[in-house]
Order: sequence, then C-alpha cells, then structure tokens
Amino acid sequence: MPGPRRSAAVAAPLPVGGLLNWSGSAHFSKTARRCWHCGAPTHLRDNKDRPADKVCAERALADVLQVVAAQSEQGRL
Repeated sequence: MPGPRRSAAVAAPLPVGGLLNWSGSAHFSKTARRCWHCGAPTHLRDNKDRPADKVCAERALADVLQVVAAQSEQGRL
C-alpha cells in the first residue's frame, strides 16, 4: 500500500531577486500586531495571515532555502 501523499499546494520559491511581492491588500491589516519573527509591531501579514515584516519573512525564507540546499548537497534530501 502506498504511503500518504503530499499536498499539491507548494509555496512558490523565493524570486530570483530575493524579494517577495506583498503589494496586494491581503498583506496589510489596519491592526498592528507583533511580527512573529522579530517581535516588532507591524501591519503586514504573511500568506497565512500571521503578522510578519516583509524583510523578516524574506530573511527566514532565505535561511530555509540555504538549509535545504546544504542538505541536498550532502544527499540527505
């Protein structure tokens, strides 16, 4: 029996320039909440509607991609 299947919905990779496009209104809230990365107040929201500064989200995504690349080079993925 085959194992469980992963969801087909995969987040888009970081763009070549390293900048996320948060120009849509879905990424802005009238209410400031603490960024879940750095703790500073922000009106911005990520794709899961969590408060996040755009710069923090880009840095976190770059860190994840760096770990994935390192693991791939070592044959662990």
